[in-house]
Amino acid sequence: MGKLENKVAIVTGATAGIGLGIVDVFISEGAKIVFCGRREEKGKAIEQEYRAKGADITFVRADMSVDEDVKNLFEKAQAAYGRIDILVNNAGVMKMKPLMEVDVEKEWDAVIALNLRSYFVATQYAAKAMTDGGSIVNIASIGGLAACPMIASYGASKAAVISLTKTSGVELAPKGIRVNAILPGTIFSEMMPRDGEFTESTIAKIPMGRGGEPREIGTAAAFLASDEASYVCGTTLIVDGGMTA
Repeated sequence: MGKLENKVAIVTGATAGIGLGIVDVFISEGAKIVFCGRREEKGKAIEQEYRAKGADITFVRADMSVDEDVKNLFEKAQAAYGRIDILVNNAGVMKMKPLMEVDVEKEWDAVIALNLRSYFVATQYAAKAMTDGGSIVNIASIGGLAACPMIASYGASKAAVISLTKTSGVELAPKGIRVNAILPGTIFSEMMPRDGEFTESTIAKIPMGRGGEPREIGTAAAFLASDEASYVCGTTLIVDGGMTA
């Protein structure tokens, strides 16, 4: 029996990177998965691959910065499984540009809409659906803890996610809904390619001397989503190889 056996989980932004790593671990722990992303062809291919292995998984195309897509995602999840036990807010984007060159409407607003606003909207839908309690895991970042040049919008959005996690954790705890956040460091993904200059520069600062794998965030998320973390609420779990220690 996996720690998420027969739990129904929604994972956003999960056609690659950290999101896909979370999906992979959740499936291995027995969860039924509804995952989303903007790339329909890739999402359907992932769905078919896991179904061929016996997984109970459904892909829904969704841009989490579009409210109607968020609504459709939750409606399809409830129609397919009748309930939602876990939400992992993971969809996100990072735009690197000097602060003075950031276009407020095209870049700043787009990052805040996906990295922060979508988390709030999805949390509202999840809280309404989790009538028997549940778990929400927000993927924030160590970029929300310390200053880093070139990522003003990303850092601000992730700092806000940390605050949102604490506030929603306190407010939803009486309803039996636990809300926690994971703060990844350098995790190999499309956002942080293995041979990227930014990735290499951050690895040089990591005491463990390496970047992390998406599944290493997946295992942390599985713990927070499971009953093993039944008394963990409103907190943040840093997974960064000791970089911020």
